[in-house]
Amino acid sequence: MTALISLSATPDASAQESGAVELDILHGLHQGVSLALGKPVYVIGSAASADLVLGDADVAQRHVRLRFSCGQVAIEALGGNVSVVDRLGKHLSISLGHGQRLDLPVELSLGQSRLRLRSTRSAPSSPTSSALMSGIVQTLKWPALAALLLLVTCATAFAFRAPAQVVPQGASTTDVGLPTRIAPTLVQARSWLENALQNAGLVQLRVHEEGGQLSVAGDYPAADKDRWLQIQQAFDSRFGQHIVLTPKVHASASVATPRVRFQAVWFGRNPYVIDEHGKRVYPGALLPDNWRLDSIDGDQVRLVRGQERFAFTL
Repeated sequence: MTALISLSATPDASAQESGAVELDILHGLHQGVSLALGKPVYVIGSAASADLVLGDADVAQRHVRLRFSCGQVAIEALGGNVSVVDRLGKHLSISLGHGQRLDLPVELSLGQSRLRLRSTRSAPSSPTSSALMSGIVQTLKWPALAALLLLVTCATAFAFRAPAQVVPQGASTTDVGLPTRIAPTLVQARSWLENALQNAGLVQLRVHEEGGQLSVAGDYPAADKDRWLQIQQAFDSRFGQHIVLTPKVHASASVATPRVRFQAVWFGRNPYVIDEHGKRVYPGALLPDNWRLDSIDGDQVRLVRGQERFAFTL
């Protein structure tokens, strides 16, 4: 049974410990991504304004709000229904406009995406185990305690006589044999993304840096949707744990091939093309059918008309 969650009924957000909850994406476009959640409140949806952006189908712009406190999560369905599996394996359905507070861990299904929320805090020691240990000590008889004390004394003396292990100078005793995993840089992620877009023929999509993260903006032909989704999924698998990619792209209708003819292209200093009349045409010049010569870069001649973009690859 679900109930509408009141803000006043939500536990104090200050009780949420930074990084105490981890989000794992189990299924969907961003499968394999894991993120440490350090804030008490998160909004998940498909809009760029959401705290966590999902590009999967059937995910609303602001689909769900999560409030964390004391090993629990309050789930509020803002823009669509949310399917939940609680820590006991019970399946629940939270309807739009309703909510539920549950103990971690839980699994959520938003559209075609399935997430898992789990606490990373160590469980407190059980009072019953402490009482049990106290009872065992009290039931031991003095001869057994004396024998135990003698055994500990002998072991300690042996440890003092044992030769010390030699550690090479400059080596750390805490991470010997454990390779350090270096997080990828923003420059590396951007370079990989731009190369992937170029190799897929999606040169009309441009990469931007926003507050230490990356975004991609532009329109692409509807026929290239699968190529874009494959690039987005590959990026999340490689860099998603450290760098967030915000998509601001849209599938557009097929772009008609511009009715222009070039006889030659000069890629040197001050690049230009030779049109069908033998004239030099430089970037910025207008072409037939309101096309404009946008740029000449690498092995491509790019044209633009409003939101439409077209590239000739030589």
